[in-house]
Amino acid sequence: MADDNLTFPWARSYDADQLAAFVEDLWGAASGDNDLETLDAIERVIAAHRPEPEPEEAPVECPLDARDIEVLVCLANGHTRLGAARKVSMSEDAVRALLARMYLRLGVQNAAHAVATAQHYRWLPTDKLNIPQPIVVQRMSPQAWKAHYRERAQQLRARPGEFVTVGPYFSFDGARRAVHRIQLGLLDDFRPAGSFEATAYTEAGLWAVRARYVGTASTPQKAVS
Repeated sequence: MADDNLTFPWARSYDADQLAAFVEDLWGAASGDNDLETLDAIERVIAAHRPEPEPEEAPVECPLDARDIEVLVCLANGHTRLGAARKVSMSEDAVRALLARMYLRLGVQNAAHAVATAQHYRWLPTDKLNIPQPIVVQRMSPQAWKAHYRERAQQLRARPGEFVTVGPYFSFDGARRAVHRIQLGLLDDFRPAGSFEATAYTEAGLWAVRARYVGTASTPQKAVS
């Protein structure tokens, strides 16, 4: 059982005598009337048996200056070294030299390690960090994909010439295979071959396919390689 689901996770480390004393005290406190006095008695028992929290470690003093932090925030937000230089109005050579000094002070090897170290010690101002919302894509079963393709094909036929997105896919190969199958009519709902145009593209780290209905072609279109 995960500790997150336990009301008294600390009691599981007790020896037999400690656990027995805790349970007996709980029973005793809960034996009163169904009122706030009984609830308060239970709260007091829990507070008396709960171990003292471990003292927090003293914060590590930050060895970086304000300009170092400014550059590091840029890197944490996904900027390249050149992008960070432009953001803070420095030359790329100046940023390169600044990073070299920073790596020595932090004892790290690269920008990713520097960012991870600064975040670990909470040196980066959280209000300056642009944390994106992760995109969660559920993998679909073959039956779900079949229904998905059928729905998209119906949309495309209802709006000839208009592009509709099909996907998303987890890789370029997955999107490319979909393009191949759509254009050659290898999917039942996209027959006959040549009735649809399709191209693969990427957006927000995911691959998808743009497709449109162009009517029945006289010759099959070439698959995208």
